[in-house]
Amino acid sequence: MRIDLDLVRRVEHSGAEFARRQVGGYHDHFPAAGAASEPCDGGALISLGPGRYVNRAMGVGLGTAPAEEIVSAIDRFYTERGLAPSLELTPWADEQLLPALTAAGFVAERFRSVFAHDLRGLPDASDATIVADGPDTETGRHAILAGGAPTDSDARAISDETCIATAAVEGTHPFVAMIAGRAAACGSLNVVDDIGWLGGAATDAAYRGRGLQSALVVHRLRLAQRLGCTVAAATAEPTGQSARNLERLGFRLLCNQLVLTRSGQPRSTTTVESG
Repeated sequence: MRIDLDLVRRVEHSGAEFARRQVGGYHDHFPAAGAASEPCDGGALISLGPGRYVNRAMGVGLGTAPAEEIVSAIDRFYTERGLAPSLELTPWADEQLLPALTAAGFVAERFRSVFAHDLRGLPDASDATIVADGPDTETGRHAILAGGAPTDSDARAISDETCIATAAVEGTHPFVAMIAGRAAACGSLNVVDDIGWLGGAATDAAYRGRGLQSALVVHRLRLAQRLGCTVAAATAEPTGQSARNLERLGFRLLCNQLVLTRSGQPRSTTTVESG
């Protein structure tokens, strides 16, 4: 698999498109959240609502829009919603965008690693019991993804919202790994065009260390291939166990995104020098 601008653009824009579809899931199931999206430079400005998981621009800087136009759109979209303007920035983006963001007061917050897997060659499947999520497993999957948050907490409510809204998105396939009839781990496949995104992964603390996430990754890779995808993609913390698992299973690092968020007031100049 050759990593180049075309592949990066396809993956980045498909990720933005999936997030845009999540907004539609929120509209259908949780309209009070005020989720919204807006196209921007081939990517999208995404807001799932205050306190939700995704409130940042995705896939921008890979089209033809001027840097200042992108920065202005991000600033307006999130400020109108009472949110801190934020975005994911790939190192493949227009070289003018980072200085424009810096001049506007955006600062680095964290890194995210984006991985890709060529689906022409796949690891062997395991003997783990993996089932499509349904009425018998939905409650267990929600509990796993909530990470032990109390059932009456805001964190649990937001996690459950995301589970329900995302599961309703066209092209989403949630799965649960079972042990002795109990939901032990979960993960989803989200298909956008020919890209299969792996997400929604978590394991019950009592069942960690048993290879369930590796089994779920392989299961979803094989399904993505059967559904006509040519590439699978996933994100992970750069130094975390998930990143190591992905690499062990044949994923290659596509890029390290920088998440930037506007902090305080912009500097007095927004001029961007070329070169």
